[in-house]
Amino acid sequence: MTTTITTEQAPSAKPISAGLALTLDWQTLIDVPNYDVPIVGFGTSRRVAPGVAEISSPLMITNFGSTPSTVSVRVVKADRPLIAAQNEGDFSTFNGGVGYVAGEVITLANGAEVTVDGVSNASVNAFTLDSVGVFVADTNVLNEISSNALGQNFSITVAEVNLEIGNGEGVYYFANEIPVQHQDTLIIALNGQFFTTGDQLQVRAGNDDVMHAFISYTEGQAEEDDLPTG
Repeated sequence: MTTTITTEQAPSAKPISAGLALTLDWQTLIDVPNYDVPIVGFGTSRRVAPGVAEISSPLMITNFGSTPSTVSVRVVKADRPLIAAQNEGDFSTFNGGVGYVAGEVITLANGAEVTVDGVSNASVNAFTLDSVGVFVADTNVLNEISSNALGQNFSITVAEVNLEIGNGEGVYYFANEIPVQHQDTLIIALNGQFFTTGDQLQVRAGNDDVMHAFISYTEGQAEEDDLPTG
């Protein structure tokens, strides 16, 4: 889930150095936050602004063990497709709406289609996600935009666990099981790559506790074309 940092003035380019002891599991090296900031003007309103990170160094992988290992590096984008064929048990939050009947087909804001499998007092309590629509991010609320019957106000709240994490489905590899010899360092040129809110740079090793990863980057509030005023 994307982090939101509350501040009176978000940084434009805060320098950060990050390091990890690598394991067989994917670990996140960079995770770009949002910023909760005041709206420019004389009011007291606030808004959530997007963040951005720019990598300023190569990614350095060191193998300090006694045997060769491998390293994989990927970026997990914030916007990814929903996992197909999910049901009510897969979503921690959904609004059952009113006026529904079993068998009704609901179209959500991203184009995904949901079939109503059960209702209680005309509110949806069981459903199946039949098609996934366009990519979405976690914490998005997908509201109904149409139905083939009379129900209304159904919605689901998307969490990280509801999104695909397969190769090419909003997940892209910089390196996949690249060998790193023992007592050696691998340098992967990621300088100049940009990541936006919710994007994650992740790394994993072929062996536990024999490799470290290091990277430097800047992080701050992203520039926007249109800004609200208070």
